[in-house]
Amino acid sequence: MMRYPLLRAVLLLALFPLLHGCDRVNEPGGLPGNAASSETPSAVIESDELKGLKLYLGYCFVCHGQKGDGRGPYAASLSARVADFTDRTYFNARTDDELYDFISKGGIAHGKSVHMKPFGFQLLPDQIRSTVAYIRVLNRHESLDGPEGAGFSGEEIYRNSCVMCHGKEGAGDGRVAKMLNLKMRPFTPETLDSYSGAKLYNIVENGYPSDSTGVRSYMPAWGSTLSEQEIIDVIALIRSFGK
Repeated sequence: MMRYPLLRAVLLLALFPLLHGCDRVNEPGGLPGNAASSETPSAVIESDELKGLKLYLGYCFVCHGQKGDGRGPYAASLSARVADFTDRTYFNARTDDELYDFISKGGIAHGKSVHMKPFGFQLLPDQIRSTVAYIRVLNRHESLDGPEGAGFSGEEIYRNSCVMCHGKEGAGDGRVAKMLNLKMRPFTPETLDSYSGAKLYNIVENGYPSDSTGVRSYMPAWGSTLSEQEIIDVIALIRSFGK
């Protein structure tokens, strides 16, 4: 009698790592053609492309890639083809409300791939709208100019864009790191003291080369996303961990 609950538990554990990231299945129409979010219409929620960029790099980059072309560092490990946000034909046929609904409710809710988890449980409506706005930037093959001034605080940037991999306290135990079994070095004083300020700044600004392997391939370049002061503030924050 006990074997069936045990079997269900094993199956759930096997599927859990697949619930991160978002992808389009191989057949056409990976996003629903008739879905629209009535709960949060676009006229009510204001979007912010720059905020969307920060969220994108924190939540979507690992599968969709920094350019949005579906070639993120984890994409090759998935059983289904990851959505290419630069595909104008496909995404021009989708409204913002449709994209919002898909991000919010996930793939399973629309009868699609389990690789796309429902971010509506994790992101606020304005955050999802901002992510949709940045997807439109990628779809137009455009880039955003770097922000002027301080912009977001180090705490805000870390919470929106870094915590998924590095964890709340910099222990390298973020949700993405756990799902992908990434062995990340924790932000301990001993670890950080081995890096100069210039070295840390360069890593945050430029990431690691595109041909990097292992955990380093998951670190995107933030130089076109964060201002100089924002990068300095993030570094100051992570240096405070463990002190």
